[in-house]
Amino acid sequence: MKHIYIFNNATRAAEYGIGTYINQMLCCLKEVPQLRITLVNLNTEKTEQTVEEAESVRIIQIPIIKYSGTEHNYYRYYRNLLYVLIPYIRIEEENIFHLNYLHNRPIASLLKREYPSCRILLTIHYMNWCFTLKGNASLFKQILSKTKDTRNEQEEEIYQDFQNDRKLFKEVDRIICLSQYTCQLLHNMYSVSDDKTALIYNGLVDEALFLSSNEKEQKKQALLFDKEDKIILFVGRLDEIKGLDILIKAFRNILHKEPKARLLVVGDGDFKVYLKEATDVTVRITYTGKVSKEQLYEYYQIATVGVMPSFHEQCSYVGIEMMMHGIPLIGTDSTGLSEMVEEECRLHIDENNKSLIIPEELSDLLSIILSNSPNNDLRTKYRKRYKNNYSLSAMKTKFLHLLDT
Repeated sequence: MKHIYIFNNATRAAEYGIGTYINQMLCCLKEVPQLRITLVNLNTEKTEQTVEEAESVRIIQIPIIKYSGTEHNYYRYYRNLLYVLIPYIRIEEENIFHLNYLHNRPIASLLKREYPSCRILLTIHYMNWCFTLKGNASLFKQILSKTKDTRNEQEEEIYQDFQNDRKLFKEVDRIICLSQYTCQLLHNMYSVSDDKTALIYNGLVDEALFLSSNEKEQKKQALLFDKEDKIILFVGRLDEIKGLDILIKAFRNILHKEPKARLLVVGDGDFKVYLKEATDVTVRITYTGKVSKEQLYEYYQIATVGVMPSFHEQCSYVGIEMMMHGIPLIGTDSTGLSEMVEEECRLHIDENNKSLIIPEELSDLLSIILSNSPNNDLRTKYRKRYKNNYSLSAMKTKFLHLLDT
C-alpha cells in the first residue's frame, strides 16, 4: 500500500498559498482507495507532540522549538523530527514523502538515509530570488555568472540560496512545478533533467455561482456600488511585488474614458502608500482590507475585469478563482502568471529596464475590456481555461498519475 506523508510548516502555512495547496491536496487524496495519508505539521504552537485522526487523515503535530536560527540548530530540529517519525513509518509500505518548502533539505537527506527505497517529492511554491529580484530571471542569471569577489552581500545570499536549492533538487526523486515557466527554469538554470520534473497546476474545487444581469445589478447595489459601475478588481497583498501602484496609475488614466469605473482593492498591507498615490481618485477606489471567502466570492460575482500586475507568481490562486468565475483577467507576462492569462490580456514586463511595467499599456488593456463589457467570449475562454487546467479534478488526475509512475 502507498503511504504519502505531506510535510507542512504550520507557522507560515498560508504563505505563498501553501496552506491552500495542502488543503486541496488532501481533498484530492483522502477518497483514493489503497492510499494512506499522514499530514506532518512542523513548528506548531502545540506544547507537545500529538497524533490525531481526521477524515481518514492521520495528523502528526510537531511543536516549535525556540532556538537561534543557525544551520546547525535547523539540522538538529530535523534530525529529532526523524526520530519522532520513525515509530509511525512502516518499512513494508511504499512510503512517499512530499515536501513543500525549499528549506526542508535536511529532511530529504535524513529520510533517504533512513529509508533508501522511499520516494521524495518536492513542490516548488516559491523561489526566494524571485521576491528579491521581482522575478527578473535575466538579472538572476547575471548574478550567478559573477565571481565571488564581485558579488555584493545581497547577491552572495542569492547565490548561496541557488546552490542550496540545487542540492535539494538533486536529493529528491521528483519535482512538482506549478508552471511551465518553472519547469524550463529548472532545466536551463539548475540543470534539472526534464524527466525529473512534473507540471501540475494548482487546482481549486468549482464553487462559482453565476448571476444574471439583473441579479448582478442588485448585488452591486447591495454592496453599495452603483448598478452601472464597472468594477476593476484587485485581490492580493498590498506590497510592491503585486504592482498595485501601477494599477492605480492606469486607473487614473482610464477614468477619463470610463467615468463609471470603480477600483475595488481587496487585501491587507500598507494602505498609506497607496492612499497617498491615489489622493486625486480616492473617491472611485474602495479598499476592503482582508475579507472572508464568502465576501470575496461576492466581489468576483460583480467584477467586470480582474487585474494582476504582479512581478512574480508561480500559480496564483487568485488568478484561478477569477478564471473559475469567468472574469476577464489582465496579468503580466512574468514567471508563471503569463501562462494563466489569455494572450490578448497580457501586460509586458521589460526585464532589461528594471522590470518596468508601463501604466499606459495597462490603461489600454483596461479600456478595451471595459468598453466591450460584458466580454462574453473572453469570459467563456477563461472559464474553459479553468476547467481544463486549474480545476481540482485536473490537479487530482495529474497527481495520481505521478504517484503511479
